[in-house]
Order: sequence, then C-alpha cells, then structure tokens
Amino acid sequence: MDSDHESDDRPPRRPPVPSRDPYVYTLQSSRHATSPKVCRDFVACVLNSVGQEELVDTATLCTSELATNAFLHAEGDSLMLRVVIEPPRFRVLVYDASAELPTGARLPEGDRLRGRGLGLVAALADAWGTAEGDTVGTYAKGVWFELAGKAEGDED
Repeated sequence: MDSDHESDDRPPRRPPVPSRDPYVYTLQSSRHATSPKVCRDFVACVLNSVGQEELVDTATLCTSELATNAFLHAEGDSLMLRVVIEPPRFRVLVYDASAELPTGARLPEGDRLRGRGLGLVAALADAWGTAEGDTVGTYAKGVWFELAGKAEGDED
C-alpha cells in the first residue's frame, strides 16, 4: 500500500473534544517560610500553561496571602495547595491543619503592615471562603478564592 494513502480500516482523524471536567492540580508543601513563594510560582505556572495569563498577577498575590496565613497561623507541618480550573472559573484552595477559621477580611485603616491579607483577597477575588478539610483528616480546613478568566474561544 502506498504510504501516502491511509488504510480504510483506520478511524477518521477528528480533533479532540475538550473535556468538560475540571482541571485539578495539587501541590503538597512543607509549612515553611518558602511555602508562599513555592505556592504562588506553582499557580503562575498552571495559569500560564492553560492560557489564563491575564489572571497571574491577581492569582499569585491572593495565593501568597493564603499560603502566608497558613505558614504564620496554622498548625501541623504541611499545607496543600489545590488549583481547580473550570473554565472560565479558576479556584485556589490552601489547606492546613488548623480548624480555626480565618477572621479579619477587611483592610485595616491607616498604615498597619499586618492583617491585610484576607482583606486583599476579599477585595481582589470574585469570591472567597472556607472549605472543609480533606477526607483523610490531614488538613482541618481550606481557604479559597475564585477568579473569572476568559472563556474558551474568547478573543483578547
């Protein structure tokens, strides 16, 4: 058979059908001073890889705030970052071992340097909140934020 012609017993070539399932990326990290940087770099990599570059600055700032809170205020020796992409929505969850729910989601008045993290997340994200911990029991709670990205097929 001529190599330029396809055999009749092969299926026709069709473009892949995009999945309707969410994309989920997970990172487990030590609860360490470097955790916020590792988490925000991971989120930036995921967003750049899936064509949502316009969300990188806001997403990395919000991720850094949640990971910093987990480092400073949580218990246990690790945290888990989960990135969920359900176009056009993008959600980041940071899980830690502390059952204590976050407080203070307002920007403080004046020039206080501490206590601004959740206020920034609340101001920049389209939505945010808390989630129950994992089913295994390693993490007691999650704190998440969500951003709306461009839908598939949207032009810049």
